[in-house]
Amino acid sequence: MFGKRVGGFKRRATEIITGELAVAPELIPIFEALMHARSEILARIAALDGKIRAVAKQHGTVRLLMTAPGVGPITAMAVTAAFDDAERFNRSSSAGAYLGLTPRRYESGEISRNGRISKSGDRFARKCLYEAANAILSRKLGVPRLREWAQAIAGRTGPRKAKVALARKLAVTLHAMWRTNTTFREAAMADPNPKQYAELKRDRTRPAGTLSEGEIVPASAARTAHTT
Repeated sequence: MFGKRVGGFKRRATEIITGELAVAPELIPIFEALMHARSEILARIAALDGKIRAVAKQHGTVRLLMTAPGVGPITAMAVTAAFDDAERFNRSSSAGAYLGLTPRRYESGEISRNGRISKSGDRFARKCLYEAANAILSRKLGVPRLREWAQAIAGRTGPRKAKVALARKLAVTLHAMWRTNTTFREAAMADPNPKQYAELKRDRTRPAGTLSEGEIVPASAARTAHTT
């Protein structure tokens, strides 16, 4: 009904209430009440968002994880709560499986194939990482090499699987960042070598997005990326 016009929802709604509803004045109070309720909801959301950001600023690990692209305070806190302890895994590559972002393995006789992701572990953290991956791909955050890595996967298997692979890579990287106390560096996540993409596809035993901890640099030398 409101359509799309430069200026956003509020401007278009105001135009309708003050102009187009002149032919039905009995509807004006109803729409004004709806707009008032919307304003109150947005104000409460903004207040809660401010409180969440204030809590995030007080937690060193959350601030550290927020240096990764697409990772805001909610995602950072969800991942921190899900992992609980940086020493939970001997290898960061286990983080993706812990959050259910690795495919199930089906083997029977000569048949050996990957199925859907297991979806085990913390559902909310998994959802947050998927949304972060979606933001990197759709909103074009300042991480071109990482986005190109995911787009290469999308070209072969589709955008949905590419987002899952990117979410898994984020989980692995966030754990490595926490365990080594290092900020994000894009080069540590995106591998520009196309041959390794094929190797990841063939190697069904290693989750896509495996990250060696040696690729993470100390915080003093790292380049902090913009976050959302």
